[in-house]
Amino acid sequence: MLAIYTFFRYPVGMPYGARIAKNALLLTLATAGQKVVAFVAFTIVARLIGREMTGTYFYAISITSIFVTFMDLGMTPVVIRALAGNRDDGMRLFSAAVRAKIFLAPLAILAALLYALAFGADRVTIATVAVACLVMTADTIHLLLYGTLRGKQNLRPESIGMFVGQILTATASVGAAWYGFGPVGLAVALLVGSVWNVVWSAYRSRSFGVRLLVPHRKDFRRLAFEALPFGIAGIAVKVYSYVDSLFLHIFHGASSVGIYAVAYKLTYALQFLPLTFVAALYPALASAYAKKEKTDLRNTFLGSLRLMAAIGFPLSAGLSALSPKIIPLLYGQDFLGTVPVFSILPWVLLPIFLDFPIGALLNATHRAHLKTTAMVLTMVLNVTLNATLVPTYGPVGAAWAGVVSFWCLYGIGAWFTRDMVGGVRKYLWLTARGLIAAGVSWYAWAVIGAPMHLFAATVFGGSVAVVMGFAVRFVTVDDVARFVRRWRMSPSKVESPHE
Repeated sequence: MLAIYTFFRYPVGMPYGARIAKNALLLTLATAGQKVVAFVAFTIVARLIGREMTGTYFYAISITSIFVTFMDLGMTPVVIRALAGNRDDGMRLFSAAVRAKIFLAPLAILAALLYALAFGADRVTIATVAVACLVMTADTIHLLLYGTLRGKQNLRPESIGMFVGQILTATASVGAAWYGFGPVGLAVALLVGSVWNVVWSAYRSRSFGVRLLVPHRKDFRRLAFEALPFGIAGIAVKVYSYVDSLFLHIFHGASSVGIYAVAYKLTYALQFLPLTFVAALYPALASAYAKKEKTDLRNTFLGSLRLMAAIGFPLSAGLSALSPKIIPLLYGQDFLGTVPVFSILPWVLLPIFLDFPIGALLNATHRAHLKTTAMVLTMVLNVTLNATLVPTYGPVGAAWAGVVSFWCLYGIGAWFTRDMVGGVRKYLWLTARGLIAAGVSWYAWAVIGAPMHLFAATVFGGSVAVVMGFAVRFVTVDDVARFVRRWRMSPSKVESPHE
């Protein structure tokens, strides 16, 4: 819903605004359902198996999540961009990417297993990593296939496939935890959903005209050249997303990883909001840039920044403030150590939400090298902070490392895209408004709402957040009026003006 009214506020031309809104809404609804199912399943599983086994499982997934980037090396976004821009070599680049992944997958699996062995993993952890490697191999295949459909700006098959896959994974995960199959059983549950997505994405992409062709040698060279900045960026983002768990396991063991994993899952699961939005935003930005429609490109970008700020500030403030109420209710006394971690970690959400449109803009306008630079700098900072803070402060230190790193990532990206918003001052003003709104909302949730029951505190603080959203003009009365008018119109009327 928010995606729709944003583009009514910033008219970007129906070929982009309506298409982005429709695709974003579709994938957001499907992914929201998927995340709800995943959240419920993870909560049940964590309560059943406890923090020690949760930590072992999360540690194994962290290892494979880092090394899986070597199976893709940035090829998928290149394929999406080529197909979105209607390039003649788009399908050949896809075919070259498939062949490259077949070669890279065994190398990535070997690297993940060697890392686990090098750091003295036990048999259960090694077995979990081995199964998780199969999961990540399946994931890199279906993400490429879904990427071809994103390039054609058709997100319906991905929406259906990911939701069904999550249902299968959740059911298998709860069953594995209930019957005591441990971390290995949970990894097998992930494999069930991933295999489904491979089968479904292959079937649907073929029905939409995706075919394996015989690529030319120059296609491999072009793919490697264009994918390089995406690949480096992918490695960087995986490292700074999961290196905290590796440090925690080395210095504090699986139990501390389990404590951190709960806060991590609760926080980063909400990335689906900007992720699904950018899934629709990125191809549209790439298409607008290819057609040199600068006004549409600028307005779309500005609208998406305001949307992300409007969603990000209440989530950061609310989750942080309500941490002492949320953690015991959901996970029980065994995870009380997560409360201080979860009071800090949600403050990564506001910069993450603001950074997603920045990344989409840089990638779509062939300035991916700048996004890569920002991610590499963030990776170096994050590794340094984790190495400094985790040995002494454990999960709390890892949380602070994440918050500082993501705010720096957003700041670097803002500097690189300042020309798109009319200078750094607009970014500073947007950020200041977001922090003011977040601060007032946090006070309402944490201080005034402290004596209240969780539900009452949530409603009270949420009401304050809505008022602050209007007060800092992230949402306006005109937005609401435009949204209501568009919502009452039939789909044919909404899409007809561009004709």
